[in-house]
Amino acid sequence: MPVIKRYPNRKLYDTEAKRYVTLDNITQLIQQGQEILVIDHETGEDLTNLTLSQIIFEQEKKGSGLMSRSLLTNLIRAGGDTIDQMKRALLRGAEAGDPREVAAEKVTEPSPLQRVDEIFQDVLHTLNVPTNRELQQLQQQLDELNMKIGAILAQGPPVNDASESPSDPAKPNEPP
Repeated sequence: MPVIKRYPNRKLYDTEAKRYVTLDNITQLIQQGQEILVIDHETGEDLTNLTLSQIIFEQEKKGSGLMSRSLLTNLIRAGGDTIDQMKRALLRGAEAGDPREVAAEKVTEPSPLQRVDEIFQDVLHTLNVPTNRELQQLQQQLDELNMKIGAILAQGPPVNDASESPSDPAKPNEPP
């Protein structure tokens, strides 16, 4: 795991590669699947989360749209404690399963990607952020409603038999 030291002048030094790096370099390391540790050179304080947040901020400034506004808003609303609680609950749920259920699950155990997808969807649901699947369902419902409205409009205005023989309520019906 590369250890990155952050100096008071905000420079970042990769102790493994023995060179100064930028936030973009750290982003590349993470995208390559590496875990990193960023520490303050003087105090030894762990600055990894701060640095990762800074990377997200810089990507958002560039307009990459890494995270939706609603996700960012809900992350702020939820705060770190809520996310930690969700992680603990997920871990407890996995550990506290009935042995028979666990055995049954092993037979039909989802792939790691499916499991990550399920966990991520649970997190989004907890943060009240719609998933892509939910947005697609809503889009499908909107398309169906638009088709129904289009069919109704194509039929033209409704025919009202009373409108063909108007009667003026002010005038009484006169016999012929």
